[in-house]
Amino acid sequence: MIIYLFGGVNMKIRRYKWAVGAAVVLFLIHMGGCAQIPIKGTPPQYTGLSETPGPSQSPNAPIIKHAYAIDRGIHGTILKIYLEAEDPNGDMAKIATTVDQVAYGHYPTDFIILKPEYRKHFKGYIQWNTFSPNAASLPEWNYVTVKVAAIDTAGNLSNEFEFRFTFETGTRGAPMPPAPFDRGDLPRLGNVFINLYNPYLMGGGDAFHD
Repeated sequence: MIIYLFGGVNMKIRRYKWAVGAAVVLFLIHMGGCAQIPIKGTPPQYTGLSETPGPSQSPNAPIIKHAYAIDRGIHGTILKIYLEAEDPNGDMAKIATTVDQVAYGHYPTDFIILKPEYRKHFKGYIQWNTFSPNAASLPEWNYVTVKVAAIDTAGNLSNEFEFRFTFETGTRGAPMPPAPFDRGDLPRLGNVFINLYNPYLMGGGDAFHD
């Protein structure tokens, strides 16, 4: 009788160990399968400078030589707009940034005053925190068109760097910027202070703003 009971206990222990082992194996298989699932979201791509100085541009105007920015990101992305510019007279004064938002309209131009050491040439980035106290969220795939230009003390405007930035959830972090912004510590030239609105939560039923 004692042997029978002892054997029954051993059988239960073996079954328990087998069940625990099987559960562990299934868990590891499941985790291995999860590890192979690709991360959702597409990494942003860099949009580069495509516009060249036009025939009407003053020969004394600044010139943006290189410019890059990513084309999409989540609401709240800290957007870095990489710029390299030079001025033949060494009198660049500020960087102007304008933003037009689909279904909303135009925002007032933002100006960044350049430090004296950047008036002849600069290579760095301006930073825009796209999170806005005016909008807790933005519609999926809502986008803005951003234009950036340098202005000298005489009011001469450089060629413009224009790109579209789309708000898209699930977007991964920005990759390393391309040359010539991929080497060394680049200075932050200033911050853009433009606070976006959610165009579909505007009062008065008027979604578009001039």
